[in-house]
Amino acid sequence: MNFTDKSIKALKAKDKRYVLTESGNYGEGRLQIRVSETGAKTFRVQYHLNDKRKVIGLGNYPVVDLKTARSKHAEISVLLSNNIDPQEHQLKTQKAEFASSAKRTMLEMLDDFNVFISTRWAESTIGRTEKLIKRNITPFIATDLMPDEFTIDMARDIIYRVYNRGAKEQSRLVRSTLMSILKFAIDFDNSPEQYKKPNLYDIKTNFIRDINFETPKNKGERWLSEAELKKVWNADDLPYYTQQYIKLALLLGGQRVNEVYGSYVSDFDLENKTFTIPANRIKVKQRGDHIVPLCDTAIPIIQELMQQAGKAGQMFPHRDNPTATAHVSTIRMAILRWCEKNEVPPFNPRDLRRTCKTLMGKAGIDKINRDILQQHNKFDVSSVHYDRYDYMKEKHQSIEVWEQFLLDNIGK
Repeated sequence: MNFTDKSIKALKAKDKRYVLTESGNYGEGRLQIRVSETGAKTFRVQYHLNDKRKVIGLGNYPVVDLKTARSKHAEISVLLSNNIDPQEHQLKTQKAEFASSAKRTMLEMLDDFNVFISTRWAESTIGRTEKLIKRNITPFIATDLMPDEFTIDMARDIIYRVYNRGAKEQSRLVRSTLMSILKFAIDFDNSPEQYKKPNLYDIKTNFIRDINFETPKNKGERWLSEAELKKVWNADDLPYYTQQYIKLALLLGGQRVNEVYGSYVSDFDLENKTFTIPANRIKVKQRGDHIVPLCDTAIPIIQELMQQAGKAGQMFPHRDNPTATAHVSTIRMAILRWCEKNEVPPFNPRDLRRTCKTLMGKAGIDKINRDILQQHNKFDVSSVHYDRYDYMKEKHQSIEVWEQFLLDNIGK
């Protein structure tokens, strides 16, 4: 099909978002328009490069009209014909614009940081960080404050404002975010691209590390014993979705919470027995999709969840919003209530990942293969980018051993 202003204006919202693609020539990328559940219409271009499918946004209609979208698509087609990734080109262009612009204000530096993390951090982490900055940092920064005028006392005031309202864990996250922001600024000014160029931020030291205080930070040491695993697996007093999540998280080898709890029906290929975690739900998303083999025990659980999926295909749908995924706090609180009722030391959904890692070792799976299955940050430091089907043999073997270990230990 070919888009026209008339046809675009006629597009209506549906129960879930949908995408229409314009016809085109091979290798040029395809112009698309995505219509959200609210009726918002966004131009984008879908393209393939190095056997990977990618998408780059062009802007919302009618702010970006059809003529402008076609012009941008033409520019992207030229890049693709020269084997240049439009996303990487966009990042380089943004960085060049940063370098050529005048020295940034503190608020502009926060905007630059948000752009920086937008292609490097997991989508869920990006959202939380942007909200944290908007609520706890931005309101207390003067519009004309320059980065090199930002002092340790200003940082302390921002952090302790949160700490003193009783949100001690939140204050730790504010401190950590400020440290990341200053590190970003220092690293940018000292990057090879900035050599012999004026500093954009001119921050000399990351003084946030000198701000220390006690917080109830989870030390990350909790994992479930075989006896606890058996008890929670066979529990008859856990909410349905909470218990199904626990079982699925364990059978998938302890993938990260959002990677499983935020999953969709389309992520599961029951014929080929695989679960694909898309890059936008992965912590190190530059690596691309992560594929996890499915064991036989997981199949009926997945099939049952599919039958009760949300309107948008969410495996764990929100109770009041049929197109949204339930919040993680739902299962976290359900687990804590169950632990208190059954006199089990409290644990949270993230501890299931550590449980798998620990007990897999006991099952005889070596550390390298545990790291491969769990896409641990350190398992392949020599290559950030790797093929999604790499290590499938090793992952299959690990899942088979792990499934048998679970079955041997959860029997009533």
